[in-house]
Amino acid sequence: MNRGKRGISPLLATIILIAITVGAGLVIYNLFFSTASRMSAQLSIQVVSVDVVKTSSQMLVSATIKNTGNKPISSCTVTIYGDSGTATLDLGSIDVGQTKSASIRNPDGFSVTSGKTYPVKITVQAGDGSRMDKSLSVLCTG
Repeated sequence: MNRGKRGISPLLATIILIAITVGAGLVIYNLFFSTASRMSAQLSIQVVSVDVVKTSSQMLVSATIKNTGNKPISSCTVTIYGDSGTATLDLGSIDVGQTKSASIRNPDGFSVTSGKTYPVKITVQAGDGSRMDKSLSVLCTG
């Protein structure tokens, strides 16, 4: 019954199976490493400086933050809690490896005492919605 009908040779069948296996392996490899790289992306900062300086006539609040992670930062705010009121610095977006600074003079409703330590909260958010908060304290000089 099967006389005259020919199938593919065993060599050609082997080559086709190897090609399918290699192709499937490449697809799985690509999916694994793209997922792993997304999961290993980190939101990290280095606080270069946070300063509160008060003289008899003026007050200066400043902060410098560096993005040491591997995700760009979409927003960064530094809030200093004084004797009365808060001073908030908006540093905006910070690219990977970039350092950004902000300062304000004589913030409204904010008062501090020279020689006293005040709490600071730094809030950082990435474009993908991930968020990080960091707390520290700063000594008011002047």
